[in-house]
Amino acid sequence: MDTRNRCIVIRQILILLISIVTAHNVCAQDPTYVHKYGNVLSAKSFLFNDGFTFSNKSTGLNYIPDLHSGIGIGVWWKYFPFDVCYRQEISPIGPDGEYHHVKTTDMQLRGYNRFFAGDIYIQNYNGFYEAIQNRYQIKQPDLVDLPYNPDLSVFQFDMVGKYIFNNEEFSYKAGFTAGERQKVSAGSATAGAALYFLRIKSDSLLVKEQSTDLKSCNLGVNGGYAYNYVFGKHSTLFGSVMVGLNASTSIFHGWVSDKISLSPVFHGKAAYWLNYDKWSFGITATYNLIHHTLDDAMTVYVHTRRTEIVVIRRFWLKKNG
Repeated sequence: MDTRNRCIVIRQILILLISIVTAHNVCAQDPTYVHKYGNVLSAKSFLFNDGFTFSNKSTGLNYIPDLHSGIGIGVWWKYFPFDVCYRQEISPIGPDGEYHHVKTTDMQLRGYNRFFAGDIYIQNYNGFYEAIQNRYQIKQPDLVDLPYNPDLSVFQFDMVGKYIFNNEEFSYKAGFTAGERQKVSAGSATAGAALYFLRIKSDSLLVKEQSTDLKSCNLGVNGGYAYNYVFGKHSTLFGSVMVGLNASTSIFHGWVSDKISLSPVFHGKAAYWLNYDKWSFGITATYNLIHHTLDDAMTVYVHTRRTEIVVIRRFWLKKNG
């Protein structure tokens, strides 16, 4: 599949996802369990920290980019399924410019309604440190002592959708984005499907003694459970766990390999919200673990993490909305 056709397929998938997310917005939930804010517009500011690493299963090496932290602002309009954010990295640079600082893309689109929860992750990282240890065993000052691969770049596109079974009493939107408020504790089983695409490019000896351009595509199904625990007058604690099984294949020179491998995938989310009529204050966290088979010599595990401290302000109350 060439680049043009791949872009057309991705665009069609995005249109389908938006249609699914917006299809049931007119349906009502049980007001005893879920409170819908009547505000037309919401604005948010946040602090974020992103983590992205991948591990080469055959060599045991971990590839780690710089730490990426910063601030951001965003808006959400009631009649549009996705919230839009702008982020500015303020990642620390070591003394005398010791740290390699490169531009990255780490974007998440979220579309949640009563019946469905959809997430799109678009990530592009350039330049990786190489280590035996994983990210949690390495302190930031120690990164400069590790081998650095400036030519190594990784692009990942993930699209995960799930159906919410207990959609009359449970709100996924209330749990992870504070777009609504859960009034009584409730949970729901979820089930859905996912698409994952990974591309790794390098001119170094990452896999073999030649330049590498490795691609993998995964399709899979998933299932899990999500829960909103309401305590006190304003507090909500959210947790969501999802496991899946993917069919993974490598892509090379525009052709799809005839070798298919099955692999597990894991997605986890958590959040705490302090909600008022016009304000919400919260902490959200996301962790994803995805298995990719790139060729006979390389199987990788991709770990992505995101933590945000969020402040939301709601405007323009529309009581009948």
